[in-house]
Amino acid sequence: MDQLYKLVKEYLDFLKYQKNYSELTIQGYQREIDHFIAFLKKEGIDCFENVEYPLLRGYLAQLHDESLSAKSINHKMSSLRGLYRYLQNQEYILDNPFLLIESLKEQKRNPDFLYIDEMMNLLDSIDTSTPLGRRNKTMLELMYASGLRCDEIVSLSLSQINFEKQILLIHGKGRKDRYVPFHDYAASWLKDYILEDRVVLMAVTHQDHDIVFVNKNGKKLTNRGVEDIVDRIAQKFDATKKIHPHTFRHSFATHLLEEGVDIRIVQELLGHSNLSTTQIYTHITHQHLKEVYDHAHPRNIE
Repeated sequence: MDQLYKLVKEYLDFLKYQKNYSELTIQGYQREIDHFIAFLKKEGIDCFENVEYPLLRGYLAQLHDESLSAKSINHKMSSLRGLYRYLQNQEYILDNPFLLIESLKEQKRNPDFLYIDEMMNLLDSIDTSTPLGRRNKTMLELMYASGLRCDEIVSLSLSQINFEKQILLIHGKGRKDRYVPFHDYAASWLKDYILEDRVVLMAVTHQDHDIVFVNKNGKKLTNRGVEDIVDRIAQKFDATKKIHPHTFRHSFATHLLEEGVDIRIVQELLGHSNLSTTQIYTHITHQHLKEVYDHAHPRNIE
């Protein structure tokens, strides 16, 4: 095996077995590192030890030529910085040249979300005349009810649902577990789907597993499958709006904060390790309040 790829495999195994990173996260690291290795081979470099600062400047220039955003470039640099940190700790290399690369300034962008009436109208617009339609309705209602990530909804199993207490045990990023509630309306849809529509879909190809949300053949939905479902529903609802699976999670957080829920409770529900990650939603609610104020205050509308 090529020495570069041998060390990369060792690093990815470290992330998987020692750091408990998810398979999806590890695949992302693999893509970032493979892109860098392709650059090294083009430059005739066959050893991580031989990578120096001037070469990294050339790699950055290539990334700019590929029209990547500052966020994407920073993400690649972070992935490679982590690889080199590991190699240095294992004494495969002496220096980490990525420590000399400063992060690019990123343009701040608020998460996409829908206002409450928009979310209600979107969810109510879903065609529920078929088993797949009722699956879609149930899945998106639950994503909005509990603020679930796409990964979390596709991997949800029957054993993670407690109908008596109306809570879900969610296995989040970094294998961090958390409990999140779901309301009566979502519970009603979820029960009916599991007892009726899921059974119908599972029977198509005689599937036998405990994954909750399945495709037309009764097999586990993929992240891409959920994206396609959301895209089709969004196009029918309002093609001018940017709606994706994370919109339901963003809207969940924004609406709770607008209703006065303590930010630390929202942090816990979302599974954020740092409060600063949750605080971005306060900017959205403040912006919304200002818009309402500007439209409503008598002195401002004279």
